[in-house]
Amino acid sequence: MSHFLLIGDAHIPRRARQVSPHIIEKITQLSSKELFEYTFFTGDLVKAPDFLQFLNLRTKNDVFTVIGNMDYYEGNKDSPIYQKLKYPFNNDISLTLGLTHGHQISPRGDHSQLEQIAIEREFNILISGHTHKEEIFLTNTGILLLNPGSVTGAWSFVASGIPSFITLVMERENQMIESTLYHYDISSEKFDESKSFFYYENKRIYSRF
Repeated sequence: MSHFLLIGDAHIPRRARQVSPHIIEKITQLSSKELFEYTFFTGDLVKAPDFLQFLNLRTKNDVFTVIGNMDYYEGNKDSPIYQKLKYPFNNDISLTLGLTHGHQISPRGDHSQLEQIAIEREFNILISGHTHKEEIFLTNTGILLLNPGSVTGAWSFVASGIPSFITLVMERENQMIESTLYHYDISSEKFDESKSFFYYENKRIYSRF
């Protein structure tokens, strides 16, 4: 079993001063027993080296980053446009996770264009950001599109305005995938959690329910 963290669009310091201490505390809690295997950062960090260092401390292996449209002149400007990770299940079966910011998509967040990127690059899961609108969407072709939203709730044209992130649990034995979307309610200082369940078979992802 492997645990992944999906997070991004911090926009520090231009659209947000910092990541909420409550989110820092929540991520620390979620990785207290076992560090995240990998972290996927969807871009537009802008300039927050302390937060990136924090993510590295909570991650066992790599923190994958990609460049966002607001990163070109700041601290994340050397990150690539795409990243990928091949995750092995049992019985020589593997799944590929892809990562991109998504600013090459117009209109932003368009499912068909994101799906096409995944097909062309042979991603089974495509993690993207840019919209600041958190989303878990399974296409008809069996590609899972994940957008963790903005960790600071930063403004954008279609943003929810709610700080959010996603965790993934991948089970090697039965090829199950569990995603949990975390929303942080600033007014109540509480988290809402929404779980989705999938399985991987014949190079496609299916909903379990």
